[in-house]
Amino acid sequence: MLSFALRRTLQALAVLVAVSAAAFALFYAAPADPARAACGPRCDNGQVAAVRQSMGLDQPLLTQYTDYLAGVVTGRDIGDVDGSVIHCDAPCLGYSYRLHQPVTEALVDHLPVTFSLAAGALAVLLVLGLGTGFVSALRHGGRTDRLLSGFTLVGASVQIYFLGYVAQWALVYSTGLLPLPSYTPPAEDLAAWAGGMLLPWLVLGFVNSAVFARLSRSQLLETMNEEYVRTARGKGLGRLRAHLKYTSRGAAGPLVQLLGLETGALLGGAVITETVFGLNGVGRFTAEAVSGQDLPAVVGAVLLAACFVVLFVALADLVVAWLDPRIRLS
Repeated sequence: MLSFALRRTLQALAVLVAVSAAAFALFYAAPADPARAACGPRCDNGQVAAVRQSMGLDQPLLTQYTDYLAGVVTGRDIGDVDGSVIHCDAPCLGYSYRLHQPVTEALVDHLPVTFSLAAGALAVLLVLGLGTGFVSALRHGGRTDRLLSGFTLVGASVQIYFLGYVAQWALVYSTGLLPLPSYTPPAEDLAAWAGGMLLPWLVLGFVNSAVFARLSRSQLLETMNEEYVRTARGKGLGRLRAHLKYTSRGAAGPLVQLLGLETGALLGGAVITETVFGLNGVGRFTAEAVSGQDLPAVVGAVLLAACFVVLFVALADLVVAWLDPRIRLS
């Protein structure tokens, strides 16, 4: 198990380095000039050149990339637009010239909203996805199975931006059943935090649970036909007990991997959901950075999202290897 964990850790680090290189290349492939965007529309060519030198953009590309990687590990000094030098503590993901703030600090300011959104949405996803898939597999071929399959098909087809606006109109503005989506720190008011996040949780969790439910149903049905499950049933074990004791664990591998991917993606920022509900999280921060041509912030947000995805996918792989020893031996 230790050697498997070490291999997955090295693979995760290699992926992060590759993503950082791709994100850094995106910084230069973008049509916007970072120096001109930082200086502003009224700057002449001489001022833009001075800003470019202050930002270190006149250095060779490889030098800039190695300085960037070193800053992630140890921190670094970054030149501001006015020529002053700002120290960026590790992990330094660059400096936002739009906000005049290190990208890491800006992301940390927005993370509590995204963490809250992801935690609630994952809870809804697990309850709806696993519950629907479990019941559907248990009632395979019956009316309940067809009804739940139609339910998940609707969830997989609907778009978050459509369902989000419809849900707000129906449950907030028309009936007042739910409060207007907003974020309140849970340490200040736990009830206001839960009430303000409830509708985004339900919408995001419902949409993402559809794929999870369909996968859990198919995996459970496939595992039900395995020899060891049929043997347990043949020895008199009831259908429900066989489901809980044998089928669920046998089908857990792909579900854990999908859950790890979903968790990493949600923590990286649910751009559409945060924009629809007006939540100022990492996703909305990224969207505003793109519209404002704040390339350091965009690169930092991409790297943060990649870190979350790689981390939780690696953790999911370790859990699957623990559940199924054949994987860590392969």
